[in-house]
Amino acid sequence: MGKIRVLAEDVANKIAAGEVIERPASVVKELVENSIDAGANKIEVKVKNGGKDWIQVIDNGEGMSPDDAKLAFERHATSKVERANDLFALRTLGFRGEALPSIASISRLSLTTRTEESLSGIKLRLVGGELEKEESCGAPIGSNIIIKDLFFNTPVRYKYLKQTSTEIGHISDIVNRLALSYPEIAFYLEHNGRKILETTGNNNLLDVIFSIYGRQVAKEMVKVDYSDSYMEIKGYISKPTVTRSSRKHQSYFVNGRYVKSNLMSKAVQEAYHTLLTVHRQPIVVLSLKLNPILVDVNVHPTKLEAKFSRAEMVYGLVKEGVSRAIKSSDLVPKLKLANKPEKSRDNYTQNELTLAVDKKYRSKKEEGKSSQTKPKVEKNQAKYPQKNKESKELRAKKIEKLLQVDEDKLISSKIEPIKETEIEDNIKETAQEYKQDDNSLNQEKEVDYKKVELNLIPIGQIHQTYIIAQGLDGMHIIDQHAAHERVRYEELMAEFKAGEIKTQELLIPMNLDLTHQEVEVLNENKEKIEQLGFSLESFGGSSYIVRGVPTGLYNLNDEELIRDCIDKLLEEDELGEAYELVEDILIMISCKTAIKAGDKLSIQEMNRLIDDMERYGVTNCPHGRPVMMQLSKKELEKEFKRT
Repeated sequence: MGKIRVLAEDVANKIAAGEVIERPASVVKELVENSIDAGANKIEVKVKNGGKDWIQVIDNGEGMSPDDAKLAFERHATSKVERANDLFALRTLGFRGEALPSIASISRLSLTTRTEESLSGIKLRLVGGELEKEESCGAPIGSNIIIKDLFFNTPVRYKYLKQTSTEIGHISDIVNRLALSYPEIAFYLEHNGRKILETTGNNNLLDVIFSIYGRQVAKEMVKVDYSDSYMEIKGYISKPTVTRSSRKHQSYFVNGRYVKSNLMSKAVQEAYHTLLTVHRQPIVVLSLKLNPILVDVNVHPTKLEAKFSRAEMVYGLVKEGVSRAIKSSDLVPKLKLANKPEKSRDNYTQNELTLAVDKKYRSKKEEGKSSQTKPKVEKNQAKYPQKNKESKELRAKKIEKLLQVDEDKLISSKIEPIKETEIEDNIKETAQEYKQDDNSLNQEKEVDYKKVELNLIPIGQIHQTYIIAQGLDGMHIIDQHAAHERVRYEELMAEFKAGEIKTQELLIPMNLDLTHQEVEVLNENKEKIEQLGFSLESFGGSSYIVRGVPTGLYNLNDEELIRDCIDKLLEEDELGEAYELVEDILIMISCKTAIKAGDKLSIQEMNRLIDDMERYGVTNCPHGRPVMMQLSKKELEKEFKRT
C-alpha cells in the first residue's frame, strides 16, 4: 500500500485555518470583509474576552439562500471567482473560499441569514466544521454569524493567544482600518458590552478619522486628492507637527483592501522629506485605486501584501500626491492663548530646556552658602517662562541656574601633573548594568557608580554643540547633548529604582484623545507609567486627563512624550520584561530633556557636566554613540611639526 494519501476534510480545514486564522482578529477581518462584499452598509461587531469566547458579526447585506449557506462551508466554495482570469480582475475582498470552512473547523459556529427574496431565513449550527443542526427561522435581511470557543479543538493554538487587552487591540485595529477604507459603511464595535467604535456611514472620511483618533488629530489632517491616467490616490495625511514615533498609525488601501505597503510608505516619507524630525512618522490614511490587473493581492494567505506590476508609477503618484497636499496646506502652528502654546518638536527641542538638578544643588541651604559665588538670577524671572517671551539671555540664565557649581570648588580643584599615559587609559566602562526581575524594579537600591577621573578643564564651545576641554595629555571634544543625555538617563534610572521620580502638577490639565487600542494598553500599564512621574486620570470613553508630568519635563511637548510612551508599550506584543520597557522610556525622556545642540553653556556649566560625566562614568550615550573624542598632545605636536 502506498504511503501518500489524501488528507481528511477536517484535517485539511485545520491546516488551512492555521494559515488564514492566526488570532480572533483574523476571524473578525474575514467575516467583516464578507459582509462588505455582500453589499452591507451597516456592520456590527460584538466580542467577549478579546474574541476568545465570543465573536458576533451582524450585517444588512444581501444574505444567503439556504443552499448557498450550506455550500459556503465547503472548501474553496465562493461566489466571487469562476475562472483563473478572474484573479486578475478582483473587485472583492474575498475570493478563495477558505475563510468560512477554516473558521468553522476550529470553533462552534452559528449562522442565521436571509435574502430579500426569501420569506424566512435559515439557521445553521456547526461544531468543529461538522453540521449539527439546520432549521428555518425568522430573520432580517442579511447575515448574523456567531463564533464561540475559538480554537477549542486545537489547544496548542489557544495556548498561544495573548492577553485579552492585546487581542481586543488587534481586533480594534482591524475594524478601524476597515472603517477608514469604507467611510460609506456604518461600523459598530463592542467589547464585553462596552462600545469601542461607532461610525455614521456618511461617506465622510474625516468623520471616521475623528471617531478613531479624536478631534485634535482630525483638525490637523490635510486632504490628498491626486490622479493620472491610470490610477488615483485619495485620503488624508497629518501636518508635520502631528506625528507619532512609529508607522502603526499609517493605513494604506489598494482598491478598498488594507495592505502593508513598504512602497507607499517610502513614497510618503520621501514626500515629507526634511519636514519631519528624526524618528517621527506622520499619521496617514491613503486609498489607491487602479486597474486590478496592475496589482496582485494573492501573494500571502492573509492578503495583507500587495505586489504592483508598475511599482515605479505607484511610487511616483503617491509621492506627488502627498507633496502637493503638503505644499498647499498651512504648516504654521497656531497659538492657543487658553492653554500652553502648541509647538512642533523642532521648536521645543531648539528653544526650551528644563534640566533636572542634582539633589545637592537643589538644597536651599547650599544655595544660600554659594549665593555669593553663583551667577545671579533675575528676581522677576518666572519659573516657567513662556516660550514667546524667552530671550537668549533668559535661556542662558535658566541653563546657568540649573547647572550651577560652587566656584570655590572649581578654584580648589586639584589638577595633577601631566602623565605619560594616554588619558583614555583612565576612562573605563562604568555604567552599571541593571538587569533585574519585574518585581525588583521598585526596590530601593543604592547605585554603585564607578567614577572615572577625566581631569578635564573646559576651554569653550564649537558651534555651541561641542565642548573643547584640555586633558592630561591633549585636547578632548565632547558632544554636549550625547553626554548630558547619558547623565540624565543615569539620574532618571537611579531615581526610578529608588522610587523618587517627582511629579510636577500641570496648571492646566491636558486632555488626550486616544484610540481604543491605546486606551487598552494605557489602562493595563497605567501604574507603570505613573511610576515614571506622570499623573493620569481616565476621562471616560477614549479620553485621558494628564494632571502631572515628571519634574524637569514642564514646557516640553508633554502630549507627544506621553504618546511616545504609549507607542513604546504598543510595540511590545507581550510587553516583555518591565525593566526593558522602562529603560526604553527613560532613554526617550532623557533625550528630550538633555542639553541640545545650539545651547550656549558657561564655563561653570561645562564643569558641572564634566563632573557628572566623571560621576557616572559616561563614555557613550544611551543609544551607544560615543560622547567624547581625544586629540593627544603628541598628535598636535606632530601636526605642527614640533617633533
